[in-house]
Amino acid sequence: MEQFTDPNTKKMETINMKQAGIWMDQEHAILIGYFPNKPFVVEQIDSPIESHVRYEGETSDKTRFMNSQGGSSNNEKKKNNIEEAQLRKYFKLLEDKIQGIEDLLLMGPGITKGQFFKQIRDNKHFNEMKILLKDADKMTFNQLLAMIKDHFQ
Repeated sequence: MEQFTDPNTKKMETINMKQAGIWMDQEHAILIGYFPNKPFVVEQIDSPIESHVRYEGETSDKTRFMNSQGGSSNNEKKKNNIEEAQLRKYFKLLEDKIQGIEDLLLMGPGITKGQFFKQIRDNKHFNEMKILLKDADKMTFNQLLAMIKDHFQ
């Protein structure tokens, strides 16, 4: 079933595609669907990951002031837990978008695509999905569409 993107929301709510690609980094992901010889941008998904949150009282060396008896303390564990929760939320958003896809190309810079790959490999709902990882820097929509078309042809 092929549908067209709503120009107001730029989303396709119900798509029955079997092949797709995702270009992703920690800021956002672009889901690209593929029908024979016709790649199309389905949706851009913004990441809930915050790059750096400055807490009240935090100094430039990323420590926080505590009461006068305790001195300063690094809250690295708390920050790490927040970042992990944001990453899990991001991956859950992406998992919801790729339900039913049989062949997926994961692209992007850095390690986020590899982390997402490991997450979906551990999820039994995606056991049958064929997944390929590919390093790719930032690209225009036309470059992404061309890469998806070349991959799936």
